[in-house]
Amino acid sequence: MPRHPDRLIERLAQPAAARMIAASGTAVVFAGSVEQHGGHLPLGTDAFAAQSIAERAAARLDTVAASLGPVGVAHYHLAWPGTLSLSPGTLIAVFTDVCGGLAAAGARRILSVNWHEGNSATLRLAFDRSLVHLEDATPATDRVAGEAAHALFRRPDVYPVMRDFHDVAVTGWYGRPELATPDRAEEIAEAVADHVVREAREIWAALGPAGEGR
Repeated sequence: MPRHPDRLIERLAQPAAARMIAASGTAVVFAGSVEQHGGHLPLGTDAFAAQSIAERAAARLDTVAASLGPVGVAHYHLAWPGTLSLSPGTLIAVFTDVCGGLAAAGARRILSVNWHEGNSATLRLAFDRSLVHLEDATPATDRVAGEAAHALFRRPDVYPVMRDFHDVAVTGWYGRPELATPDRAEEIAEAVADHVVREAREIWAALGPAGEGR
């Protein structure tokens, strides 16, 4: 299943969007980030990733996808000029207001797609290959060291608060983007969308009618 920009709520006429939300009782919202990703990827990489998955999920759920805006909470990337960041309170307010509007339109279930870390360089190529410039890549931090440092901030139990991404990668990024291919990127995007929708449906089914509106 390819990209579905026709599911983005801002591209739809109001009656069409209203029908989709009311008929499905569902909506998708998504959030990304505008932060540095080295010299080879655009600042909006995470925002593009979130939109890609959200479009696909919305198509599978036969509903709309609404963006919370391209900018997320990324204060620990501010050491790299060009990065933008919201305060947590601002993002919470936007999320609350957007979900409130969707609920008023009849969405009893809202699926939130967040792609803030976006650690797969392969998936990023599924958006717009013209935005990827491997020839401009800045030096990568050692991959093993980067993964080990990043793991400290991804633990499910106790983890430190990240204040500066230099603590993970002194050059701002790590990985092997030259190994990415468009076909593999599409395969990953489709698999992620399938997984997200499958898990959401299982949760909604387990909650039953009492879980609607949560």
